[in-house]
Amino acid sequence: MKLRGAGFGLVEMLAALAVFALGCTVLLVAFGQAARTLEQVRASDRLSLVARSLMDDQRGQRLQAGERRGSEGALRWRLQISREPGPATLLPLWRLDLDVSEGRRSLRVSTLAVQAQPALDASR
Repeated sequence: MKLRGAGFGLVEMLAALAVFALGCTVLLVAFGQAARTLEQVRASDRLSLVARSLMDDQRGQRLQAGERRGSEGALRWRLQISREPGPATLLPLWRLDLDVSEGRRSLRVSTLAVQAQPALDASR
């Protein structure tokens, strides 16, 4: 009666290494994709933050129709303000269209704003 040696043979070890290498490859690809996605989210968050900041800046200013532009490094923005048509008796309604871009990424934001008419001077 022959006793068979306990343990793994060469073929089994090679098969296990191949499965392990395949698993590592899948994990590396998944981590690389996650890193790229995280970078895209970071860039989008930056554009959203700039857009929100620029829109908030308009709240304290008197709105006038026209276009404003600005840049800082690779970041560029363009704000178009136009008055929406409506009855003259109502408060003026303004449309604000903002384009923010950085490199190949861009974001377009639009909103409507109502700005109260300044009170008439009672001293006149």
